[in-house]
Formats: sequence, structure tokens, C-alpha cells
Amino acid sequence: MSKSTLIWASGILIFLAGSGLWAWNRFGPSQNRHYPEAVKGFPVATTIDSASNACDLTVRRYRQIGSEMQFELAANVGGLAPYNIEITQSGNTQKLTDIPHRYGTWLTIPKTELNEGEATIKVISLGQPGCETTASFSFDGKIKNEIPDNSQWIRHGSKDVFLDVRPVSKDGKLYLKDFANYNDGRTKVVMIDGIAVNGLENGIEVRPGYLYSVTARWIDAPYNDWWNELKNRSVRQQNIWISGKVAEKGESRLTRIQIPDWFAPPRGLNVTFDTKFPEFEPIKDKIVAQYRLNDEVPSINYYKRGIGYLFNTEKEYPSNKLHYTATPNYFNDKDEKWFATLSKQEVEALAGVPGFGVYALDFEFWNQKYPAEVKQRLLWFTDYIRKNHPEMRLMDYWGGGAYTNPHINTVGGANPKDFIKDYQQPKSNNPNFDVLPNGESLQNAFNATPIDVYPKPNFAMDAQGNSPNNFVLLSAVHSLRINQLIPYQKLNKFIFYGWNRYMPLYKDPINPWNYQLTDPKGELIMNQLEMMPASQALSFSLFSLILFDGYYLWQDGPPSGSDPNAYKLVKGGWGWGYEWYPADGKTPEGEVGRNAKGKGAPWYWDFPTEYYALGNWMAKQVEDVIVGGTVKDLPFELNGNWVTPKKEQALLAIDQKQPFVTSIVRGKNIVVLAVDSFQAPTAVRTTKVRLPDGTETSVELYGNWPSLYRGTLK
Repeated sequence: MSKSTLIWASGILIFLAGSGLWAWNRFGPSQNRHYPEAVKGFPVATTIDSASNACDLTVRRYRQIGSEMQFELAANVGGLAPYNIEITQSGNTQKLTDIPHRYGTWLTIPKTELNEGEATIKVISLGQPGCETTASFSFDGKIKNEIPDNSQWIRHGSKDVFLDVRPVSKDGKLYLKDFANYNDGRTKVVMIDGIAVNGLENGIEVRPGYLYSVTARWIDAPYNDWWNELKNRSVRQQNIWISGKVAEKGESRLTRIQIPDWFAPPRGLNVTFDTKFPEFEPIKDKIVAQYRLNDEVPSINYYKRGIGYLFNTEKEYPSNKLHYTATPNYFNDKDEKWFATLSKQEVEALAGVPGFGVYALDFEFWNQKYPAEVKQRLLWFTDYIRKNHPEMRLMDYWGGGAYTNPHINTVGGANPKDFIKDYQQPKSNNPNFDVLPNGESLQNAFNATPIDVYPKPNFAMDAQGNSPNNFVLLSAVHSLRINQLIPYQKLNKFIFYGWNRYMPLYKDPINPWNYQLTDPKGELIMNQLEMMPASQALSFSLFSLILFDGYYLWQDGPPSGSDPNAYKLVKGGWGWGYEWYPADGKTPEGEVGRNAKGKGAPWYWDFPTEYYALGNWMAKQVEDVIVGGTVKDLPFELNGNWVTPKKEQALLAIDQKQPFVTSIVRGKNIVVLAVDSFQAPTAVRTTKVRLPDGTETSVELYGNWPSLYRGTLK
């Protein structure tokens, strides 16, 4: 081998080795790699006295959040908590007993009675007598009252050193601020309502009266590699509602249907719309299918609050007031191969279902694109049901309607421009509706058409901080509009079929949810899924009821009891794991739920359902227009130019990331519904619109929240 050949071959080997090493570091496993927190500039306490070298207990750093003080403790042994605390300033001592603390958090004193200046803290271990320490720190009186009183805001979700988001009131303005500001060298992305933001550690101005979902993610790779389960990933989410009302800026000849003053999400985990909402009849000709969520609240409360259908378990009501989703367990979890072998008589024997008001097929073990043998038997199945129950609204959630949602977005999804032609030639994109060799088909099998509006992943992310989840609403609007144009579906009901949480698609890390128990006293952490933003839930509700025929909001659990301590911890049981930290440092996990009353407590704060219910109430306020009215998208002004809507306006809004402004007109009355799914979550846009009578007025769009107006035309 010549010298030049050897050099050339060596170069190739070095290049390949380097490329392999790069690929391994970029895409290879790193789940077990440890990333210590980067040291931040928190002040350091000064140790005054440490009475026991046996435990070496010391106070390191501290931070102040309003009147709350947090202290970082260190020791060479465990089992020291709980603690007695003495905080002294100018001869006055505040004593606190049995203060809990766990590894990975800072010792927290929620409300100190201090003024500007130096103070001392004495930490006395109850877990190891004789172990104590005293340190001095400084208290800033100027920020003592910057955090609104706890009665003015609600927060649920994670609670540890990764994320600590709270409202801050300063100079007459309101901010959200992350006091944790956790960084460990991994890529970090923070989102509010699913849109990336910067500077939350410094505070971002927000409005009161809204609920904000703050999600932080860390990955030791570029953020758009979140799909890679081999990487070291973490997620935290905190959901924060701030009370108060802000006046709409600008003037409009339309009347705003605001979030009412009486509305507030529950302070605890149990929903309260079923008792606190005013009573109202369901909107005429609309489908609102929900579940009873509180075991101690009767079904009638739901029917009296605009809900037309409850789940099949409400046996005291006739079947036509109930809904049901048939999952694979309807067939004892047998697959489509088994179904394809059945005779017509055998299929009809399985179709003896009650006359539900709404009935959905969700055979999720099956291939969503049915083979001919399955289609034929589904046709027998649905024909038999429709014959026996002609008033039932029957749909196929799993297989979909004639036109299934292409999940259009500009961050790796389907290209919106590819679907403009569907408005000129509307037709099915679902082979399940193709005609069988015998001339039969599923085209007339269903009289309701659902579109999936389950939350989507928050990656890939583009330069504006948008991700696939920001496009779900408009993609669903487009999909149902095409379904409405397909002749054999013209008499169908067209609805959104939703859920309140994001179902992980990439073995995502689970969000640790914090529960403060009082019997026994302690901190329970259960791994949960990420919640969808409240703004998105309200949008889905309003758009489904105003532009279409309503929604079916699925739930994954039975009604809950009202006892906040009613949890049962079972190793290997249902769920995604848990951790138990007793306040006294010793109560075993088997004691959790020992005195539980009634059904189990809720597993999470179901604020999305509250906002779905709120949208139902708001739509009720314009029932006289939306029932029997005509949909008409409106021209609007953007960057000094008027945008004239086209039939494919939902697609154009996706492609160009524009606001979407539509309306319902009935006689001289008009209802205007608008949303900007892509602007920053706290941005305010005042948009001029042109009404059908030629007059111009304005609507205000805050973040990604929908805006609803009504008015009278000339």
C-alpha cells in the first residue's frame, strides 16, 4: 500500500470514527447521566452557631419570594426532618413547629413576620435530637408584598426546585415569574400555553382573570430531538389562575361576551362547575356529551347546566340521555381478524345495544383503515343499531368520518397548501368509506362525524415558539368544513371529540404532580400527564358549538369523592408511579388514605373541563343567533392590509399564521368569534374587522384565548 493510499485510508477511518462519535453523543443513550444544577447567585447565609458536628447541619443559600423565605439545608446524615424553626429579628422571635422538609427541596417558611434588615434562623432537628444550627440572613422589605395574597391565585402541578412560578404585583402591573430559574446545562425550553417564551425568570406581564399553563422542559440535545427517548429529558408543569378582571382596551360596536365575574376554577382538585355554574338548558340541536366527575353531585346538576348527555353509568336516566364509547373490551378485546370471520347473524347478535343518545365506536386495537371484511361487518353492525334506534347519533371515532383530520401544521406536519383543492372537489380521504364490491359502503352508516382534537406534542418548535399543538384548532375547523361538503354526510352532526390532557407519544417523561395531604400529613407526589392549556379548552368548546354541532369530552376515570386525602398507594398499581414524604419523617405509605371517606380523590386539577363548560355557557348566551344562523368568515385588517377571507381561510390562517375571524349571521343579528393561535401567549392584538353590512369595528385578541362578540347589523 502506497503512502498516499495509507494517508487517504487513515483519513477516512478518522472521519468515520469522528462521525460515529458525534452521532453517539447526539443520539445515543444518556438517561442515566447526571446534570448538577448550575450555581446561581442566591445570597449565602452566615453560620453563627452549629451545636452538633455529628450531623453537620448548615444553612447554605437562601431566597426571598415576597414574605416567604426558603433556605437550602445541608447535612452529612439523613432523617433530620421535621424541624422546629425560630426566626429572630430585633428581639422578636417567630416560632414554628414540625416544619417538614425533603431532599431535593429548600426548607420553606411560607409567611415570615419580618421587616427590612438582618435576621437569624435557628433550625432544630426533631429527627436527631441535639442537631441544630443558627445562621443570619438579610430580608428585603421592599419586595415583602410583591406576591399577591394566596386568596387571589391558585396553582397546581409540580412543586420542586425545577419550577416555581408565581404572580408578582409591581407598579400596578401583574407578572408571572419563575423564581426557581433552574438550569443544569441541558437545553431548556419554557412555554406558556404551549408557546415558547423567554425571560420568565425576570417576569412576564400578564392579565388577571386568566389561567396560564407553564411548562418547562430540559433535554441534553437540541429541543427538537425531544422524540429521542434515549436522551436525558425532564418536564415540569404548573397551572396558575389569577383572580381579577381587566377592562377591554379599545372600543367596539360589538358587545363582548366576557368570561363572567362569577367564574373561577376550583381551589381544590374537584371540579365545581356542576354546582357553581348557573342553571341553563342545553343549546338547541347541539351535542354536549360529558361525564359526571363528582360522586357526591347528582346527575341532574349536569343536565341543568347545559349538558345533553352523560355517560352510560347514570342508570337512573333513559338511554337517550346517555352517551357511550364502545372500546375493544366491548368485544372482550378481540381484534379485527376475529371480527372479520363473523356471520351477519353473529354480528347482529352483538349489536343489541341500548338506544343511547350518542354512541361512538373506538375499537383502538384494530387497524384504523379497515379491510373489506371488517367494513362489511361494521355495516351489518351499524345497520342493525340504526334500524333499532333511528334517533341515536352514531359515529366512528377510531375509524373517523369520511374526511379524517390530516393534522396540518407548518412544523413538520401536513402542508396546508396541499389541501386547498379539497374545497373545489370535496371528497373522502378515508378508505373506510370506499364502496365494497357488492356496491355497499359505510357512507350512510353514521349520522355523526367526529374530529379528534386531542392535544398534540409541543415539539417540533419553530422560530416563533409554535409547535404542532398550536395548529390543532384550525386543522380541526378545516377538517369538519370539508366533511360538511361531502353530500352523503350533509345531514350529520359534526363535532369535536376531545380529551383534557396530552397523551405522550414519545415515551415522554412524566410530570410529577404535588399533593399536600393532611391525614396523614405529608407530601404525595404522583406522576401525571401534562394538562392542555385552558385557552385551548375554551377555544375547542366555543368553536365546536358556534361553527359546528358541539363536542364529546372524554374522561379516563370514574367520579371522584370530595375527601382530598382519599388516595390509595399500591406498588405496581394503576398510574405512573408515586413518592410519599411524610411530614413527621416516618409515617409509612400504607397509612395514606387510612381514614378516607367516599370515593377516591381526583388525580389532577381538571381545569380544562371547567373551561369546556364555560364555553358551553358562553355559547348559550348567543343561542338565538347560532341556532339556525349562517357561518360567514369576516375580512380583517393585518399589518395595514385587509385580508379577504376565502373558502379555505382556515388553511390560509395556518399557512401564514394569521388570526382567524369568523361569524354567524341570523337576520340582523351577528355573533363574531376570533382567535390568534400563534401570537405570544400574553400578547394583545386589536384587530379591525369588516362586518357583512360593510361597517368596520374591532375585536381584541389576548394571547391564544378566543374572543366572542355579538351585535346588530344595519
